[in-house]
Amino acid sequence: MKWKKKGFPRPSTESGQTGWAAGLFFILFLGVFLCALLQMEIYRSSSQYLEDALALSNLASATVDVEEYGISHRLVISDPKQAYETYRMAVKENLNLDEGWECRGRGVIGGPVRIVNYTVYNVSGDDVEICSFDENGRMSCWREQIGAAAAPDGTKIESTGVYSEIAYLQKGFPGAAVEARKGKLADIVENFTSTNGI
Repeated sequence: MKWKKKGFPRPSTESGQTGWAAGLFFILFLGVFLCALLQMEIYRSSSQYLEDALALSNLASATVDVEEYGISHRLVISDPKQAYETYRMAVKENLNLDEGWECRGRGVIGGPVRIVNYTVYNVSGDDVEICSFDENGRMSCWREQIGAAAAPDGTKIESTGVYSEIAYLQKGFPGAAVEARKGKLADIVENFTSTNGI
């Protein structure tokens, strides 16, 4: 008896199956690309919104001592504790936060917003008096030279100003959330114009 080697027939591939697979792969790739593009646009727009809100809150809290300015012509934030309280109220209003510090609209910010850092820089001559509030609201003050003092974002301090940083949950497109931080330095700069001959 002879044994015959049975071969398996080659599967026949129709030209339509390859086209369908390539088309399906392209649609899947396009969907992932569009989701990533949408996610980046959400991050960009929320970052711009938060940067503007922080800048406005910093400027609202940077209340200059008018009496000191009238005497010495120096811009000084004389009460850092009051400035911190004003900042807290301004952030709450600018970001539309409720009593639990959560966003009322439940937009791209998810979870409570935390103030991570609030720092007042008072520049006087070559010295910078720094008063910083941590996440728990504890204040610590010290002095540095004007060339050595820098905000946490690396910006050199050249004039009186306020730096603040917040932490929050950033909502993603598929429902994921990651912790994000945003910081902003707002300088208070004297702007004198010459009136010679007028």
